[in-house]
Amino acid sequence: MRIDKRVQRTNQALKNSFRDLSKVHKYRDITVKELTDNAKINRKTFYLHYDSIDDFVNTFADEMASQLLVIIAGKPLHDTLTHPGDLFDSVVDYFEQSRDFYAFIITSDDYSFLSRRVERIVCDGFASALKDEFNISQIDAYISASFIIRNTLMLFRLFEKGQVKLTKNEFKDRLIRLNQSGLKTFLD
Repeated sequence: MRIDKRVQRTNQALKNSFRDLSKVHKYRDITVKELTDNAKINRKTFYLHYDSIDDFVNTFADEMASQLLVIIAGKPLHDTLTHPGDLFDSVVDYFEQSRDFYAFIITSDDYSFLSRRVERIVCDGFASALKDEFNISQIDAYISASFIIRNTLMLFRLFEKGQVKLTKNEFKDRLIRLNQSGLKTFLD
């Protein structure tokens, strides 16, 4: 289904506005009026598409999760997991599109709900893909997906907060080693 260009522009303006406002406001302090004024759209237009800021943010998080799932599970997982460096590079490229915002979201206590929502959706989708491709139980698939996603996010948080001093390649190497060694017994 094709989305009208005006709707796409409206959604992009709202996302950009939210990114800007999230840097200077706590989540509960952002109002629809402030969001729409900053996006230069009418409040009525906002309410045509969303019931509330929570609805908008959930839609935004769902979209981020969907995009990440395409990166993670868009190709056969056996290939993806055989070449984890490619997956790492693709995920980093995705986050580089709006680095400051994504780094803020995964490290901010006030916006941690957004990171957790994305994490949960990606874990669920990744687990389903693992189960189907490797013919493993639902619980093993979910444990494996959770292990990879949570370890990756935890290491990204440490890296972004400067708690580990590594180059990008050193970070990539450690993340790949950790994830591969942890999955060995589940995905033979």
